[in-house]
Amino acid sequence: MRLFRWRAIGPLCLLLCLLVAIWWLLLDRMVARSVEMVGANLVGARVDVGSADVDLGAGRVAILGLQAANPDSPMRNLVEAEEIVADIRVGALLRKKVVVEQVSVRGVRFGTERSESGELENPSPESGMLVRRINAWADQIRIPELSLENLGEAVNVDAISVDSLRTPALALATVASADSSRGVWEERLGQLNPEPIIDSAGSIISRLNNANPLSLGITGARDLVSSARSTLTAVRSVESNLQALDSVARSELDGLQQQLTTSREADYRYAMGLLQLPSLNSPDLSPNLFGGLAVVRMERLLFWLGQAERFLPPGLNPRRFAASDRTRMAGTTVKFPDPYGDPDFLIESADADLEIGGAGGAAGQYAARLIGLTNQPAVYGEPMRFFVERTGGAIGPSDVSVSAFMDHVGETVRDSLAARVAGVQLPNIELNGLGAALNMGEGTSDLILSRAGDSLTGRWRWSSSDIEWTRLASEGGGSGEPEGRVQDFLWRAVSGVDDVDIEVRFSGSVRGPSLAIGSNIGRAVAQSLRRELGREVDRAEQQVRAEVDRLVSQQFNAASSRVDAVQSDIASRVGVQLDELTTVREELERAIRRLVPGA
Repeated sequence: MRLFRWRAIGPLCLLLCLLVAIWWLLLDRMVARSVEMVGANLVGARVDVGSADVDLGAGRVAILGLQAANPDSPMRNLVEAEEIVADIRVGALLRKKVVVEQVSVRGVRFGTERSESGELENPSPESGMLVRRINAWADQIRIPELSLENLGEAVNVDAISVDSLRTPALALATVASADSSRGVWEERLGQLNPEPIIDSAGSIISRLNNANPLSLGITGARDLVSSARSTLTAVRSVESNLQALDSVARSELDGLQQQLTTSREADYRYAMGLLQLPSLNSPDLSPNLFGGLAVVRMERLLFWLGQAERFLPPGLNPRRFAASDRTRMAGTTVKFPDPYGDPDFLIESADADLEIGGAGGAAGQYAARLIGLTNQPAVYGEPMRFFVERTGGAIGPSDVSVSAFMDHVGETVRDSLAARVAGVQLPNIELNGLGAALNMGEGTSDLILSRAGDSLTGRWRWSSSDIEWTRLASEGGGSGEPEGRVQDFLWRAVSGVDDVDIEVRFSGSVRGPSLAIGSNIGRAVAQSLRRELGREVDRAEQQVRAEVDRLVSQQFNAASSRVDAVQSDIASRVGVQLDELTTVREELERAIRRLVPGA
């Protein structure tokens, strides 16, 4: 009996050798395709790899010609790298883990042109869900429009109707409240009726005035003074209670009057809004002018924060993945992290040299360093850190710095980012509401961000002194017509601004923060509009106020008069009683001092 069947073992070995050879030959291609797939899932746009060179014996993987498309501009690259070399721990691969000890990146460039579009035909469901969530947030941000169409023209107040105003309904409610208050205060005045104590004080005063200390004796005088002082305390108590009642009544009725006044002011603003006039009382029109820019930039920031949370999940919670296709039913794969092993993916340290082209202040070479990037931060146990510093520049000072700290080790996400880049090309903006385009040229971009759990705060600021204004062609009439005069005013307002400073502050939930936008241009435009167009706006305001007053004056005046009447009645009745109490109290005090000098 033969121990080995060579006729079977020979072909089997040959087949295994063939499979190993094919795998070895295709390994580079498989790695390149894997990088493309994972990168596209992360970036949300196409990622291309020129070639890959895998040397498992030396534990070395090289990626050549990496291009990651910009999801906002598919014909440009977000980043391009000539060479990425990684030193990997081969033993970890046997445990289905990727541990990269050191990464070196060379020849990094940003914003380069692409020959083919980088838009994905079928983006990953997770990225698509994140994009939809951010788009929903952007859709609910209301950017106020700067509309000056009605300025210089006849003001049409026909759209203002009494049914759409708040004051008439509030006036009816105020009359009812005033009548109700009258009953309440009358009841309380009845409960505080000072007549008994006034009569008692009068009797005591008479006794004190007619008393003879010699005939009363020490005991009698002491008892009379003690009774007088008790009565005086009671008088003061009633007097104090009446004063408190008067104060509360005044406060409540003043509140009713204030509600009426506030309601009419709100109706003024509402009616002005129907005319689509700008809120020139505002000291800053920046939200009108730069709201679109702020939302677009914040969309990308929120996207990358969402991607960071997705690929760097906090804590040791199990992760769920869509399972592979099955014949009967698709399912979900649940993976539980091993807190005592290595993460599934880890880059212990990575270094890169970056290059920004051009002749601006930021042009030159930079060195970047990344420490502790992993898809299981809780297993790794250390936060991720990222730094960028300038190593050489074409011109300008060394004024570029970026530092990031991402702590996803515990259940609560804690991220911080501080980035300052000077000399970069800032975006060009068409300010259609002003009839002008702003080329911000080269300037400075500052971003400060802090996140703790779901709470996000920070600011993003752009500033430049290298700006250029271009007047957009107007579709309206000439300079002699109302619209033309408005456009002339606006152009004079912005063309005299020599620098730009835009700041976006954000705070709130990371899934939908609120924005506050400010800029020197918005303030300058508001001031100039108020100065140049103040006469037109005042005319419109006067007509609108007159129309609102015509519609609500009858109800407003009736309600105000009713409140005044109740207030006057209560004040009069309380005043009379307080005067009587004051007179009695002073007479009682004088009578006590006459009987007991120095009391």
